[in-house]
Amino acid sequence: MYDTTAAYLFRFFWALFLSFMLVFSFRRSWKAERGEKTYLLYGKNDTVILLDPLVLPVCIGIYSGMCLLLYRWEKSRGILFSLGIDLFFFVTVYFSLLLVLLPFLRKHYTAKTCAAFWLIPVFLFYQPNIVYTSCVLPTKAVFYIPRFAVSTLLFIWLAGFAGIFLMQILSHLHFSRILKKHSQPVDDPELLAIWKRVKQEIRLGDLTSPIKLRYSSLAASPLTVGMFRANCTTYLPRRSFSPEEAELIFSHELHHIQRHDTHTKFFLRFCCAIGWLHPLVWLAVRKAEDDLELSCDEIVLQNADSQKRRQYAELLLSSAGDPRGYTTCLSASAKALRYRLNATLSQQKRKLGLGLLFLAMMAGSFSVGNFALTTERGPLPKVTAIKDIRIQTASFLPEGIQGDGAELSLKDTKALSLYLEQLEAEKFLTLYQEREKTESPALYGVFADEEIHFTFYLSGSVMTIYDIIDSNITSSQYYIRSPIDWDYLQSL
Repeated sequence: MYDTTAAYLFRFFWALFLSFMLVFSFRRSWKAERGEKTYLLYGKNDTVILLDPLVLPVCIGIYSGMCLLLYRWEKSRGILFSLGIDLFFFVTVYFSLLLVLLPFLRKHYTAKTCAAFWLIPVFLFYQPNIVYTSCVLPTKAVFYIPRFAVSTLLFIWLAGFAGIFLMQILSHLHFSRILKKHSQPVDDPELLAIWKRVKQEIRLGDLTSPIKLRYSSLAASPLTVGMFRANCTTYLPRRSFSPEEAELIFSHELHHIQRHDTHTKFFLRFCCAIGWLHPLVWLAVRKAEDDLELSCDEIVLQNADSQKRRQYAELLLSSAGDPRGYTTCLSASAKALRYRLNATLSQQKRKLGLGLLFLAMMAGSFSVGNFALTTERGPLPKVTAIKDIRIQTASFLPEGIQGDGAELSLKDTKALSLYLEQLEAEKFLTLYQEREKTESPALYGVFADEEIHFTFYLSGSVMTIYDIIDSNITSSQYYIRSPIDWDYLQSL
């Protein structure tokens, strides 16, 4: 079938493109952080991998808002439910799988590679309704949900998502506000000189506004707050630091800023809110946040000798941070401290894992949009609300609409009507991919009493009914549960 082959080819080449872009961007970021010559855009001094993690929540927010604005709640409910289910299943399954594989990944691959694996949902879902609905593959599975349960489940999930996400945002804003309220600018010339030097060493300039450095009596450990450069601030606890300690702290926090890790924390907490029903998602998000810290430990200690590593380990031990909000913290978790200390003192060389990232991206590209949701199960007349299914005229296309075969006019419309009445069907929650150029057998016709056209598609057993009312065409789609006997239909 030409259309299905084209869909698979398009998805394959799109997956190749995303995978190559991910690997190229990861390699570019890796080289840039190590001072190697790389292809950075003019004026661009961050080391974000491919896309800023904020893209996912922002695009989903815009997409959801546009649906509600254009279609109102009744029509957008199904679209939002399908989008939410797709996101929920991918995030929960992918994060759970990654959680299981994490010990192996941490043992053999760099911390930056492990951190990059958590970002793959960003690259898959930043273009909703562009690629995965314009070129949909045949659905692998159809799940039935009673219609009364759709609104209930959507309300429960949205209430949990909104409550958790809003609480996270308010907690972050409150924490940021009280930190700023109980803080003063750092005025130590030696610390400011080290701060400026480290920024120059990692090529992190002040393109828009300077990154602030302040003391705070509420900061138990060095941490960075701020989603945007204008309010980006690194807070230090009120204690003395040696020049060596200050250099390690500043390198750690400035690499967080260079990588936009506060945005990554926002994305991870967004995923946590999406999968709030699944306990493994909460654990996975904590592990992902640990990987962000481990990744910065890794770059700070590149080429470090054993003495410097011991000094850094002592610095971690002397800090006990507060990971509230979308902040990066030098030593945020006591539970993760043991692993971080072992990783800090170890000089084991780990793999970069470009091939594994490539394969993960390829697999992820084929894992979305593989199922559809249906409601209103029953005989076709009941599900479609067409009480009297009597066919006036009907035609059969053995090779599909795009095929070269002749169109066959079906004469026994009475037998066809009886056949259709016996079919078991389910109504799709949202419109499934309409294959107007399919080479599969197709059946279309006109109902006797109503100006309604119907079309069957063999792949996916999809029936589309176009309802013409006052020159306006609306459509509904149905999943035919009964096997379709195309040979019998052709004989009518």
